[in-house]
Amino acid sequence: MPWVDTRRCRKELECRAALQCKIGAFKEGEPGPEGTSKDFPKVDLEACKRCGDCEHACPYGAVKMI
Repeated sequence: MPWVDTRRCRKELECRAALQCKIGAFKEGEPGPEGTSKDFPKVDLEACKRCGDCEHACPYGAVKMI
């Protein structure tokens, strides 16, 4: 299952991990100040297929499969 390391996540509006998720289980947060999201990305664990694409897409190493 994917886990977001909040120390590494930059809360980007164009979250590469979320964009890579083919089924839409990985959701980026709502827009916030200064071009970032208000919250960290969320994962719908019931919809997630545990493929690991989100982990490979994050350039900051903030998504880990555990």
